[in-house]
Parts: sequence; structure tokens; C-alpha cells
Amino acid sequence: MDETRKSYRQVAVASKNPLAVTVGVERAGAGYKAAVWWESVADIDGDEAEYADVATAFAAAEAARALHRFHEVVVVLQEGVDWNESWGDLRSAPIDNEPIGNISAAGLSPDESYTLAAGIEAERDA
Repeated sequence: MDETRKSYRQVAVASKNPLAVTVGVERAGAGYKAAVWWESVADIDGDEAEYADVATAFAAAEAARALHRFHEVVVVLQEGVDWNESWGDLRSAPIDNEPIGNISAAGLSPDESYTLAAGIEAERDA
């Protein structure tokens, strides 16, 4: 296995990722362009930059991750953008990563799932 090959987690558009640097990839004519950003956290100011080349954007994101000690680089893909294997490996967020585990088989309605999630968030903020 190539130890230098990077692996990235795909996140939803407009998701909050305060412990990560985000790379957003979108179409630009016949090719792609990317933006790199992170949110303000503690004494780190948020920032954003655009890149005409996706590989350069990922290199910049990795540098920002190391400099500011973020946990990871995550990816947002514009609808219709297919992942290019040359950018690295792309994985989805595991649903078992939730604080109470995978609840997809619990038979909850969307309203019940929202209420449960809101309660967990309120507990975290307490």
C-alpha cells in the first residue's frame, strides 16, 4: 500500500466541521476547481482560498491541517462531481460514529430522529 496516498472523508454540503479543513470540489468548464476553508476555532481564524487545480487545493488543505493542528481534511463534492482517484481515497462517514451508535434500524420517524439528535446536542452543550 502507498503510505503517501491520502484518505479523505466526504461530508454533506453546508455541514459544520470545526475540527477539519474542508475541500470543496466543483465543476469549472471542462475540468474542476476547488476551495479550501476552515472555521474559526479558539485562537485560529477561519479562512478560505480558491484553487484552479484540485491537487493543489488538497496540498494546501494538508498544509493548513498540519499548521493549525486540525484533525483531518474533509471533502464536499458539488452535485454531479465524480471523485477522481488521483486525489486520494474517498470514504463516507461511518454511521456507527454517532454518540449512541447506528439507529437506522430503530424504526424512528424523521421527527423522532430529529428530537433525539437535538437532545444529544443539547446534552453536549450543557
